[in-house]
Amino acid sequence: MKRLIGLMLAAAVLGACSTPGAAPLVRRARVYPATGQFPDQQERDSHACTVWAQQENAKASGFGGALETIGGAVTGAGTPGYGWNQEGADRAYTVCMNSRGYSVYW
Repeated sequence: MKRLIGLMLAAAVLGACSTPGAAPLVRRARVYPATGQFPDQQERDSHACTVWAQQENAKASGFGGALETIGGAVTGAGTPGYGWNQEGADRAYTVCMNSRGYSVYW
């Protein structure tokens, strides 16, 4: 029994240390300010949303993403998974930019 628990713990630790590969980049979208943002603010928001979209994509894959998904399911909280692919990255970027007051068109 102790050996099984040790083996499971070792597998979990090794799984957490692995990297799932490069995150898909957010493609270029047509982004229009809907609430009068200036170009420099749009650039900062776009950068922040690109980073956030890649983080959300990373949550959808790997050990850490599985734990967060389970935690969200248990508590009823958590964010919906966007999927570890280009479409997921684009969708997460769109959600972020929409929340900051921009219209996004692909």
